[in-house]
Amino acid sequence: MFLTDIFPTGYAAIDWAQMKGGETVVVFGCGPVGLMAQKTAWLKGAARVIGLDVEEYRLKTAREVCKSETINATDGSAIDKIREMTGDRGADVVVDAVGMEADRSILDRVASVIKLEKGTINALKMCFDAVRRGGIVSIVGVYGMNYNNFPLAQIFEKGLTIKAGQVPVHKYIDHLMTLVVDGKITLSDIISHRLPLAEAERAYSIFNKKEDNCVKVVLQP
Repeated sequence: MFLTDIFPTGYAAIDWAQMKGGETVVVFGCGPVGLMAQKTAWLKGAARVIGLDVEEYRLKTAREVCKSETINATDGSAIDKIREMTGDRGADVVVDAVGMEADRSILDRVASVIKLEKGTINALKMCFDAVRRGGIVSIVGVYGMNYNNFPLAQIFEKGLTIKAGQVPVHKYIDHLMTLVVDGKITLSDIISHRLPLAEAERAYSIFNKKEDNCVKVVLQP
């Protein structure tokens, strides 16, 4: 089931980075896609995987099912912590698995209205801060429009490689099926809720509102 969306998306975010092994990988977002990216990072030979989120229950899930180190992004010092953990170098690979729906302040919301923008690029900006010079940023979080104050100068100055877009699932699905069948990766451990199909509306609501420690819902007919 997860081969149709979240696993290919998380896998592609890491595959695009063309890892050689031994890298430090930072994933912004510990929702379903971010968790799959963290699992894939280990599969691709990462030496260290760090997950960031604003919800403590998601960070707990990342620690338990992905064996990742975690940072709560709400305290304002997340980038400093990443630098401390990497000898002030920054991560080799950074994944944006958050997109335009990142957490934002009231001032950010007001600025978005003034600029006629929807959502925010706060998570993406943090990715550019967290990655090392010459590093790679993979963007699989969704952005649906253009934004002012895009940090092009920072991207240029740091010499970053950026890969972004919707994932071509059919390119990966056969290989990913083999990984699952051969037991090289476990996907089902991110499921937090199993509900009947008749409760689909409630399932979406608790996920969207981040209630009941909801990470991933499976609807059963």
